[in-house]
Amino acid sequence: MSNKLNMSNRLNMSNSPNSPSSTNAFTQASNSSTIAVIGGWVEAAGNIVAAIGSTPTNRLSDSMQTDLNIIGNALQAVGSVLSINNGAITLDELGDILQSVGNVTVIAGILNQNETASERLEMVGNELQLVGSGLSLDLQDNLTFSQSLDNIGNIIQIIGVTMQIYANPNTEEGVQANAIGSWTQAVGSVISALASDNNN
Repeated sequence: MSNKLNMSNRLNMSNSPNSPSSTNAFTQASNSSTIAVIGGWVEAAGNIVAAIGSTPTNRLSDSMQTDLNIIGNALQAVGSVLSINNGAITLDELGDILQSVGNVTVIAGILNQNETASERLEMVGNELQLVGSGLSLDLQDNLTFSQSLDNIGNIIQIIGVTMQIYANPNTEEGVQANAIGSWTQAVGSVISALASDNNN
C-alpha cells in the first residue's frame, strides 16, 4: 500500500494564497492527507493481525487463527480504501483499489467451505495485492526521503505477498513460508505508514 505523499502538491497553485478557493483546496488536501495516514496505520495493523493469525502456534485454536486472518484482511481492505484520494484515479489509487479487492477476495477464500476454491480465491487475492503494491511504486526521479521510504515499504510487501502466493498450504514448509511472507508484508506496511507519517 502506498500512502499519498504528494497530496499537498495537488493544490491549485493558480489561486491566491488568501483566496477562499485556495483555502478550501488546502483544507481538503490536508484532510485527505490525514485520512491517508490513518488508512496506512489501519492497513499496517491489519497486516500484523493477519500475520499473527497465519503463524503456526499451539496457543491459538484454528478458529481463532481463522478469525484473526479475517479481521486482519478486513482492516487491510478498509485501510486501502481510506488511502484512496477522491480526485482523479492515478496508478497509486488503482493500486490501493486492487489491494482492497485482493483482501476481500482473501476473506472470501477463507470463508469458502470448498478447499480447492478456498485456496484458489486466497491465491487470487494475494495476486491482486501483489499487483496493487507494484502499481503503488513511485518510479519518478528525485524522490524525497518519504517517497523513497514508501517505495522500500512497498517492495518489502511485494516480497512478502510473493512468498505467500508460492507457499504450499498443504505442507509444513509451506505453512511456515506463508507465515514468514505474512510478517514480511506486515513489516513493509509499517514502513509505508511511517513514510506517510514522516511526510505529513
